[in-house]
Amino acid sequence: MTEMTEEFHRSTAKRGLSTARAVLQVLAFLSEHPQGVHADEVAKVVGKSTSTAYYLLASLCEEGFAVHEGGVYLPVHRFDETARTEVAPEGDAPGLADAVDRLFVRTHKRSYLGVLERRSIKIAVIRGRQGVPRMPGLGTHISDSAHALAMGKVVLAALRPEALQRYIAGGLRAFTARTITSPETLAAELDEIRRTGVAFDREEFDEDFCCVAAPILDADGALLAVLGLSASTRAFDGERDELAKAVRDVAREAAPAPR
Repeated sequence: MTEMTEEFHRSTAKRGLSTARAVLQVLAFLSEHPQGVHADEVAKVVGKSTSTAYYLLASLCEEGFAVHEGGVYLPVHRFDETARTEVAPEGDAPGLADAVDRLFVRTHKRSYLGVLERRSIKIAVIRGRQGVPRMPGLGTHISDSAHALAMGKVVLAALRPEALQRYIAGGLRAFTARTITSPETLAAELDEIRRTGVAFDREEFDEDFCCVAAPILDADGALLAVLGLSASTRAFDGERDELAKAVRDVAREAAPAPR
């Protein structure tokens, strides 16, 4: 029995070393290709199956060493300081920028503050780790992609019926296979957002990109701004309830006191 136990431990140690070696190989490969790599390329480098390559890459994304963006995996400078990017002056959302900091500190996920403009949502403040690229195509405004993003859904849920119908009449563009393109399905989801006070999107705007968002209401209960965060699919699936609670809590704390 002792010999069998020792053999088991030796076998386990070998597997652990093999995995560690593969992870280091992937990290080196990523650093050599800052423009991004595909999972099948990684599989060839480490000499393993594509499914194993996906697992290794997902683990690196989860730990903050890589990011999945635009169909490729990109390296991240893991130990850089965190940074806040203010796209708009804080005057556009007085006193609300600190909520983004609090959400980032609580969740360690890239966090956003959206303020309302005439026909779009302006991403006024972004808080995240330096070196982690933002979502391609998201830019500084959300307009015709509102139905595919949690922050956009928060605003759609707050619109008057006639304004919501005008948005829907413009067409619900499919960004991925998961994007809601049915007005009936969207209406049901917006009802749920009004009921729960939190919105989600899971790979509706792009693959491996998920968001959670909640409204920040003014003293009269009207929509003042939107607070949100983004996460990988793996993190979203594993932490959905905790992330939703964090976003909702911080958004409520940021709201002005009722009159």
